[in-house]
Amino acid sequence: MKNKFLSASPAQITGIILLSSAAVVFFMNSLLAAAIAFFYIILCVAASFFPQSNFYLPVISHGHTGQNLVALTFDDGPAEPTTGQILALLDKYSVKATFFVSGVNALKHPEIIKEIIARGHTIGNHSFHHNPFLMLGNYNYLYQEIFRAQEVLKEMGVNAMSFRPPVGIISPKLPQVLDKLGMFCVTFSCRAFDAGNRRVGHLASKILKKVKADDIIVLHDIPPRKKEDSDILLPEIEKILQGLIGNGFKIVPLSFLIDREMMAVKCRHDATAG
Repeated sequence: MKNKFLSASPAQITGIILLSSAAVVFFMNSLLAAAIAFFYIILCVAASFFPQSNFYLPVISHGHTGQNLVALTFDDGPAEPTTGQILALLDKYSVKATFFVSGVNALKHPEIIKEIIARGHTIGNHSFHHNPFLMLGNYNYLYQEIFRAQEVLKEMGVNAMSFRPPVGIISPKLPQVLDKLGMFCVTFSCRAFDAGNRRVGHLASKILKKVKADDIIVLHDIPPRKKEDSDILLPEIEKILQGLIGNGFKIVPLSFLIDREMMAVKCRHDATAG
């Protein structure tokens, strides 16, 4: 029993303490008991919206190197022409990134998945449909969304080991799903709140004024929603690259920053990529 308690998540431990307290208090003050139970519910809901929270499960949101290192990640793609343009830009600065892809977009652009790998980048699972309300669904729905994306990537020779939830929202059902699939959760610690490239103006300044050592930076590689923003996105991303380098940061692969293997690639001869 003691070992089970020690291995429980903070959410489970907090629940045991607060709900047990509520049960004891109920016989003396039912309103106070209800308030304690309600506080736990609010705590659970609030924790879901903090991408760096370890309330439900261990979440990797930044590195622990203690050096001026950062990692770049791109969500929601692949998509053309944006992903291809970003790949060319990353090559220009000799930077490796991780692309958290949706199963739907991977199916549309299998050639881009191959290109991402060929250029030395890594791939993570970002669910099949990228439903922003995914974490509100039941266990089966959550499992199928992650599993289907895994199957799409495996058909392309990629075994993604990490999952990033859409919009960074965590679900209490996620630990069980990832444990069954043998995956871990990666979120981020630095973002511009660009709403999936809906707001790309001043993207660079938003990132550069808040970035810190060991940050995992999240950007997006889908076309901007507004046509007039299409000419803004790439220059802003280039400013981010230039600003990071100019400010003394070294952009490293995510696998290096977090000291975890990100994916395995199956080729003619099985090989593993960080």
